[in-house]
Amino acid sequence: MWTLLLLSACAAKVSFDSPLPPDGGLPYEPATGDELARYEAAAAYSEAHRGRAFVVVKGDAIVYQTGQNGHALDAPHHLFSGTKTFSCLLMAAAEADGHLQPDDRVRKVLPELPKEARRLTVDQLLHLTSGVGHDFLRLSVDGMRARPRVDDKAAIALSQPWRHDPGERFAYGATHFFLFGEVIERSVGLDPVDYLQQRVFEPIGFRTAGWIRDPSGTPALSYGAFTTAAEWAEIGVLLRDDGMFRGQRVLPEGLFAGCAQGSEANPAYGRAAWLNRDVDRDNVDLVAVRRLEPTGPIVSNDAPADLLVAAGHDDQRLYVIPSLDLVIARLGDGGWSFTDRELLAPFLASPTMP
Repeated sequence: MWTLLLLSACAAKVSFDSPLPPDGGLPYEPATGDELARYEAAAAYSEAHRGRAFVVVKGDAIVYQTGQNGHALDAPHHLFSGTKTFSCLLMAAAEADGHLQPDDRVRKVLPELPKEARRLTVDQLLHLTSGVGHDFLRLSVDGMRARPRVDDKAAIALSQPWRHDPGERFAYGATHFFLFGEVIERSVGLDPVDYLQQRVFEPIGFRTAGWIRDPSGTPALSYGAFTTAAEWAEIGVLLRDDGMFRGQRVLPEGLFAGCAQGSEANPAYGRAAWLNRDVDRDNVDLVAVRRLEPTGPIVSNDAPADLLVAAGHDDQRLYVIPSLDLVIARLGDGGWSFTDRELLAPFLASPTMP
């Protein structure tokens, strides 16, 4: 609870407000009939729970889109931890380009890490099972300030103590991503966001309105991106279509399977994305995702097993469902009664709406 309150207190202090006008990234082909009724029902739920934008993509087209509660569709919004899933794309690009492999030892790239990290792999960073400690105030809360007090967050991440053996426990936090960003920069020779821009964003026409960086220039891969719902949906299409975007191969085949591969410590978290899997709730800390299903698959007992979710504070959501050929992007402003299960229910209903 205190974590959420601290984040809320700082969240509004960093913003990127310049509109992102439509650029034709995905065509608009509005749904009709029963399909439209489903989308309107889901959008109504989103709006009633402090939604700010709602976009549905089926196939290669936006079939429904709406701004909500006074928020314009072209107004950028903070994705918070929805940003994390970009790191799976980073890993896929670095692997395809011969810079990194998931099983590479992190200490070969970051030799200043302590001996406790000697078995740590890149994959364990992305699964949040590194075993490293977390400094929430300096690495996360400080990043939300308009005038951050921590000049170099990568240095703070590199100085964190090791709490557990790599792979032993799942622990949600920003440290993994500052370390991963440092691995990317040293291995690829480019700033991580610049590499994403060249390798992923430009080929699909995806745009951000800005990205939180610390005073030294280090990007916050854990929570830094600002964009619109329609732009975010483009990332969902790339994931859903396994590295393809509107017929163009951008990332290698196997992208979705890689991002959707859970760990032994937490089967419901892949490479920087949430999965609709069952977990031992007594032994896995799932505080980062509120109001989970009490038993069974954590996101929705009714949703397909291939549901992948990028989730952020204040109920930012990117749902990717390959089996239904759907991508759903939802921007929000919090709301304690919001649940993924209820928002997704209209998409999973019988063909004839009640």
